[in-house]
Amino acid sequence: MKKTISLLLLITMLAGMTACGDSADTNTADTSADTSAAATETEDTALKPDIPDADLDGYNFRVYTRDTDHHIKEVYALELTGEVVNDAVYQRNLNVEEKYNVKLSAVEVTEAPESTMMDEFSRNVMAGEDAYDVALMHTVHAGSTAISGVAYNWNDVPYVDFEKPWWNSVIAEELDFNNMLFLAVSDYCISAIDYTWAFVYNRDMAADNGIGDLYDTVEEGAWDFDTFNTLCEQVAVDTNGDGKNDFNDQYGFTTHFNSAVCNWSFAFDIRYIVRDENGEPYILPQSDKMMTSVEKLYGLLHESGAAMYCSDAVVKEMGQPSHDLAVSTFFKEGHSLFAALRIYVIDELRDMEGQFGIIPFPKYDQSQEAYYTHVDGHAPLMILPKTLGNAENAGLVMEALAFESNQLVVPAVYEIVLQSKYARDEASSRMLDLILDGRVYTFGYMYDNWKGMQWTLTNLMSQKSKDYASYYTKQLKSAETQLKAIVESYEKIEGNS
Repeated sequence: MKKTISLLLLITMLAGMTACGDSADTNTADTSADTSAAATETEDTALKPDIPDADLDGYNFRVYTRDTDHHIKEVYALELTGEVVNDAVYQRNLNVEEKYNVKLSAVEVTEAPESTMMDEFSRNVMAGEDAYDVALMHTVHAGSTAISGVAYNWNDVPYVDFEKPWWNSVIAEELDFNNMLFLAVSDYCISAIDYTWAFVYNRDMAADNGIGDLYDTVEEGAWDFDTFNTLCEQVAVDTNGDGKNDFNDQYGFTTHFNSAVCNWSFAFDIRYIVRDENGEPYILPQSDKMMTSVEKLYGLLHESGAAMYCSDAVVKEMGQPSHDLAVSTFFKEGHSLFAALRIYVIDELRDMEGQFGIIPFPKYDQSQEAYYTHVDGHAPLMILPKTLGNAENAGLVMEALAFESNQLVVPAVYEIVLQSKYARDEASSRMLDLILDGRVYTFGYMYDNWKGMQWTLTNLMSQKSKDYASYYTKQLKSAETQLKAIVESYEKIEGNS
């Protein structure tokens, strides 16, 4: 699907170039015939949802969503405004409403605190209320809600096809437990793009330091931690010569802690919980790879002097209102070659004077098969209430919305991400493809609830410790208790089905 979007963007650019060029000597008849044939072939072979042309008689499809702008924008748009994502969402909804005679509506809930949706969802289901068709819930809270017995099994929903490219098949495979699947993500959830972790790099700084085009390095499969670390040390400079690491110096890397550090586990393809041949989850023992990962990351963030690590204290000292703005501002002002950001934060770089590019997090080493990342937990997972009144209608609408989002909204999000200071070209689009194709959802992360092993790197780095062995031993008992509770919750749900 992402490769299709890249092709569409390239075709758009080429079409623009043709429109501006000299049209003399163009064989109009032949070109029109070729174009018509290509269009017919594309229409005939296009992948479409396997749903009927139904009249749902004004069915009210209700989406439970958090009431902040960032979450509302993926659910509805009130009018056409000329802003590409807004207008794509508006057209998507209009297409589905008109084709299936359905009404799309939002049921909004506050994010203060973030657990409000989780609590209200459970209360509504326990009270037997048919209050909404689907909820877009904070990832970690959705995991906790899913195993509490109040969710509807996605495997029992007609028309939803997880093999189609507008659904994330990784979740369907990773979280299916004894044919029970309570969480899903489709292209309807554009936050799953916005909240994906990625790297940006300062292309001007790279050129000034004799560093070649990192797009080439990425595509050659050579973009790994050792390469990244070497470049960080290469560009780090005590700019004011005071012998101290401060906000006026030049660094190789800037990041905040929390999910940004947690993402290195995904980037390095490190799992904490896996499933055996019978599908039973278990915690992996300590590994040399994890030990080495801790030492490498600790060396960069706390020993090298080549990284600006934006802890709570540093963010406060910088006078920034958030970790995101601390990192993006520091990078934008030219103090860092690389920065770790969620994709939506790239919007903060629009007024950056220099050129920058977007690339994946580095691999653990060059033998790693692909580039991986994760979607920050603040993004939603789709969870269905057990009181779902009409699964057939809901399934048809969700499949239609996912398909229309794939065709209209996702390309619009690509356009926004790729229109800033770095080139809107095929190479930039391929980088975004690599990042989004590498999104990983794991059983351990979905159900961790901040109690298991998933936050090992974050906790060790924030504690300024590289004693992984002691941390693992101390954390193991509580992690095993957490995992046992998850399995038992599933067994209870199965027993009551």
